[in-house]
Amino acid sequence: MHVRRRQFLGAMGAAVCCSALPIRQLQASPPLRMLVGFAPGGAADLVARALAEGMRASGYTLIVENKAGAGGRIAVDSLLAAGSNGNGTGNAVLFTPSTNLTLYPHLYKDLRYTPADFTPLGTASQFDFGFAVGADSPAKTLQEFLALAQKDPRMAVYGTPGAGTVMHFLGVMLAKASKVPLTPIPYKGGSLALTDTVGGVLPALITTLPNLIPMHKAGKIRILAMTGSAPSSALPDVPTFATAGYPSLTVAEYFTLIGNKSLPADQAQALAGAVADAVRSPAFAKVMQQQFFDPKVTAPAALKRQMEREDAFWARFVKDSGYTPEA
Repeated sequence: MHVRRRQFLGAMGAAVCCSALPIRQLQASPPLRMLVGFAPGGAADLVARALAEGMRASGYTLIVENKAGAGGRIAVDSLLAAGSNGNGTGNAVLFTPSTNLTLYPHLYKDLRYTPADFTPLGTASQFDFGFAVGADSPAKTLQEFLALAQKDPRMAVYGTPGAGTVMHFLGVMLAKASKVPLTPIPYKGGSLALTDTVGGVLPALITTLPNLIPMHKAGKIRILAMTGSAPSSALPDVPTFATAGYPSLTVAEYFTLIGNKSLPADQAQALAGAVADAVRSPAFAKVMQQQFFDPKVTAPAALKRQMEREDAFWARFVKDSGYTPEA
């Protein structure tokens, strides 16, 4: 009986050792770097830090490094550079909106990457986009705004957080679907465009829904439509673009965790499991609720297929739009 007990404990010890091996392999010194292509305090940074904290339960120590600039492209380049140092992982992963990998390669000819150059590890959260006007705007619905824009070119203007962003192209989609010419005004960030919309300087704005919700609830702006496939629980009074008559504007964005293409399969599997566990945790869900994001678990294989579909879509759309970046 004692021999069997010792054998059982020994087997259990070996099993625990083996199950922890992928984590210990990745936990080199220094800790794993999580590259974020946006400034501290922004939405991407907040979600990234919540994910990093949640992954501690799986044995990972991730240090968030903000590599802000060029719409997140600097962080992507940093990950590619980290993977070229000979150890496969470069001790770094990338936290990014999926369109930085699926849209940008079709906008900037000098980019060195495609989605195939990365290893998808999972998603952290999903978010939609919204079309908003100032509280004093005469437009109470999307249809009313488009009717006013058709009559008055001064109203046919919308701000975005930048040229060549998803928000920019949502406006292009809306103009095409409604047959109302709309002019995008690119800003260096969504907060400046939001300020001008609140102040009545800008007729309309398209940006991420979580950035709009607080101002909408405070009565400082009015969200006329959102890109989700279903109404948001935080905005029961706001219709989707689909219910407003524009189903082609059903678009969602995801924050994803990405590794280099050379990331060993066992390490990728261990990381993917840690991401999913963190996103399912009550602590992560609480942070997402506070920031008006929706936790979203997507397995690596499904995320890979999703990115391939997005890549094909944006390739066609950008070509058909004739858009050429200024730089």
